Amino acid sequence: MNKRQIFLIIAIAVGILLLIILAKKMGTVTDQPVLRRKSRHKRIVLRPSDLDFSIKGIKLIGNVRLFQRTNGRWYVRFTLNGKRRMLSTGETDKTHALLKLGEIVKAAECTNAFGPPLKRVSTFRELAEEYIAYAEANKASSTIQRDKRRLGKLFAAFGSNRLTDITQRKVELYMQEREKGVKPATVNRDLALLKHMLNKAVDWGYLKSNPIKRVKFLKEPPGRTRYLNDAERERLLDACKHSDSDMLYPVVLTALLTGMRRGELQELTWDDVNFAEARITVKRSKNNETRHIPIHETLLEVLQQLRNRYPYAQYVFCKPDGKPYGNWRRAFETACRQAGVANFRFHDLRHTFGSYLGMKGCNAYTIMRLMGHKTIAMSARYTHISEEQLRAAVDEIGAKVVQFPQAQTW
Repeated sequence: MNKRQIFLIIAIAVGILLLIILAKKMGTVTDQPVLRRKSRHKRIVLRPSDLDFSIKGIKLIGNVRLFQRTNGRWYVRFTLNGKRRMLSTGETDKTHALLKLGEIVKAAECTNAFGPPLKRVSTFRELAEEYIAYAEANKASSTIQRDKRRLGKLFAAFGSNRLTDITQRKVELYMQEREKGVKPATVNRDLALLKHMLNKAVDWGYLKSNPIKRVKFLKEPPGRTRYLNDAERERLLDACKHSDSDMLYPVVLTALLTGMRRGELQELTWDDVNFAEARITVKRSKNNETRHIPIHETLLEVLQQLRNRYPYAQYVFCKPDGKPYGNWRRAFETACRQAGVANFRFHDLRHTFGSYLGMKGCNAYTIMRLMGHKTIAMSARYTHISEEQLRAAVDEIGAKVVQFPQAQTW
């Protein structure tokens, strides 16, 4: 090692020594432990296991720190599901703050896991608002309109009542008063709606049980099953052909051969008609369920003529400008009057379709599928037998009996 190298090493050592002396004078390096500034806050550190709470899916990370700020209040700081939170206990007393700690953290957990707390429904009017929103998402438009009309009467009776104040006796008194002005069937529809609303209130956690589940429906007379006989059908179709409305005949013929409801006919579009497979698909039914109906060859020809007449229309039964045809009630009533068909409504065309199916020997399940009933009991009403069928059955038995040699006159 030469002199130059020795001199360089000494110079480096002296430089390091000078840097250490300078750093000590500036206070950045010390041999003694650093004394940190004392915090102004009183702190209490708790482990997650020290707190009595647990909710599935919640992960509490790190310690829970309880500290008192200069304003005197105790605050809690913790990390929940990866997010750091600091909340006030609202207490100035340490014992009270500790007692409130678990409640605060659990409330934060619920808000973090499930979003803001749900609004608690307490009155019938509040329940009705929520039920209408539910109905608009799950029911057909025609059913929603009927529900809203019935709610008007229910509002008058129960609108300001708390849900817990609606009792079996109150509802029975409402039914007694309502029956004075309307038929039992109308009262039963009101009761059915009210029961369903309170059942949903139970499902949604607003009630523990349905207070009117034991309320019984009123007895109703047998349902109307008016249908066209052969002569009436021919006269009515002929009157529709000569109607001022050129759309009435296709509408009535479609109703007779498919059993579709008025609303289903009004909303029928060409996208729902499959000419290749001769089938109509009802997408917007009363029960919100799709069904398929075969198209008779006569109806298929009429629909094809309509399609050719209005090639750019969206709706099957439309005005010349392509808009939905709307309400044909007046034109239909005029045709019935001209045809001499009394006590007959447009919906009775659907009854006629169902009755013809029953009289041709179709079982209730087939009728249910074609007509879109929700239960088979609704279809069983169409399995009746006409007077002509009864007479034909008796004549057949009579013919069988008289083919034997008749007994001597008594």
